[in-house]
Amino acid sequence: MADPTPLPQPTNGAKAGSAAGPTSATAAARPTPAPEPLHTLLRGEALLNEPLLNKGTAFSRAERQALGLEALLPWQEESLAEQVERCRRAFEAMGSDLERYAYAQSLRERNLTLFHRFLADHIELVMPIVYTPTVGRAIQQASTTYRSPSKGVYLAAPQQERLVELLHQACGDRPPQLLLVTDAQGILGIGDQGVGGIHICQGKLAVYTLCAGLDPAVGLPVMLDVGTDRPELLSDPTYPGMQQPRLRGADYDAFLEAFISAVEQVCPGALVHWEDFGAPNARRVLDGFRQRILSFNDDIQGTSGVAAAAILAGLRGLGRPLAEERIVIFGAGSAGCGIAERLQRLLEQAGCSRLEAAGRIWAIDRHGLVHEGLAERSGAVAPWVKSAADLAAVGLPAGEADRGPGLQAVIEAVRPGVLIGTSTRAGAFDQAVVEALCRGVERPIVLPLSNPTPLAEVTPENLLRWSGGRALLATGSPFPPVATATGERLIGQCNNCFVFPGLGFAAMAVGAREVSESMIDASIEALASAIPASQDPEAALMPPLSQVRAVSEAVAEAVALAAVAEGLATRASTAEEAKQRLQECRWTPAYRPFIAI
Repeated sequence: MADPTPLPQPTNGAKAGSAAGPTSATAAARPTPAPEPLHTLLRGEALLNEPLLNKGTAFSRAERQALGLEALLPWQEESLAEQVERCRRAFEAMGSDLERYAYAQSLRERNLTLFHRFLADHIELVMPIVYTPTVGRAIQQASTTYRSPSKGVYLAAPQQERLVELLHQACGDRPPQLLLVTDAQGILGIGDQGVGGIHICQGKLAVYTLCAGLDPAVGLPVMLDVGTDRPELLSDPTYPGMQQPRLRGADYDAFLEAFISAVEQVCPGALVHWEDFGAPNARRVLDGFRQRILSFNDDIQGTSGVAAAAILAGLRGLGRPLAEERIVIFGAGSAGCGIAERLQRLLEQAGCSRLEAAGRIWAIDRHGLVHEGLAERSGAVAPWVKSAADLAAVGLPAGEADRGPGLQAVIEAVRPGVLIGTSTRAGAFDQAVVEALCRGVERPIVLPLSNPTPLAEVTPENLLRWSGGRALLATGSPFPPVATATGERLIGQCNNCFVFPGLGFAAMAVGAREVSESMIDASIEALASAIPASQDPEAALMPPLSQVRAVSEAVAEAVALAAVAEGLATRASTAEEAKQRLQECRWTPAYRPFIAI
């Protein structure tokens, strides 16, 4: 991987640097040296059209004169804080979240420093717009809203033999250190969305910068266009992607292999963040490439990490050992199986044998409880398939070839202390299910993780009402506080942003050779320690979004130290060197002075 310090030089005529220098939230209170100036050959509109360098009305009088900007900007000279305030007023005055999303996209495309400062200063206002849940609605409308340039990279299957050339075309002379890659088959809870999936990659790159301090110059959103199976897109004359059914089998694998080979040549050492691949491919793509290139899958490893941290924290607050819990996972796709795998690992670390750990996890898919009699079973869920003897031991009837026992029957028989939803079945945790859950355990932990918001298995208001306020919960999408008999309950969002930015940033900063299981374990422990419910079960089961940067710093440090301890870090050999690398690589949204050359 190319060393991220110093930062890569822009390909737009600027002679050195990017739009801001490295810093960190913890260092904000300490005096910092004056930012070094940027030297640029650009003039006039060419400079204003470069989002990494554009300062808009913040260009000084002297800069405007030297850089040919005087006639292109209004008279007033403004600070970054004043620009952010104008953005806030415009943002809040808009009539819909989709309007706000379009505004944020436009801001990102013309001034990256202002975009990221606006997001950082107003996290709880802006993040639900540029990321989940609003990004899902924006993706669904991508055919009609597409504009060039979109600041995305599109690699289509017919271009397979030219992917090296195309990646060079996209990267110029600054190879990225992070590629956020999707084939858009499993976007959020809304499935196959074709090339509109580029927006989820852009949203997650923004989160990397917000939470961990990733320089936006080193990230690249990549859409692998292998077709779409969504009938609406195949018949839509405005759809800008490839209008043919999705590649499958050997053709799909050959395209992925060509892409990875191109990455190895053009961006050696870069981190590949796999995002929203469909259940048939997510696990096997991750397993197929994770030892070959630095990579991880957020839907499998990030989602599982955040869910595991919430469960660990909740159990600690309740004083219950993980090794004694029974866990039901409703939704056995890539996210559900990833959570099951992570919890099995933690159960084994807590003292269970491999067989005992698997026995404590009960997976339910669209056919009901996954059991050995089902005619069709995904290989990913195989470790948690229940035998006829397993079912008989808890009093469940033998499963049939086309279905197994349903959710309520499983809960009544198994009496789990933890219920997780990754099904995208809105309202699946109904009153009967919740009441059955509470009959089995005094204080259940419930994670309705499906998103966007309308797909949640249960709303916090209903869950708390039906459980008499006893349930501990964190949701996949943001929800407002809920009034209960004992006071207002804050609803924690089980958001991957608490794990993946710190995890990926640390792996890049220390030059990790792989994202190991121990590095993920370290991220989980760091997050669990920051969750309020680990100390008080009446508190939120996740930190507030306002604390996401501080949590991400803790996660990044824990991951970097784990990489050093395992001997996986190539740019740090001691804990102090690892911490220094994190500090050196952090970017903050702040303007730097220009010198014309």
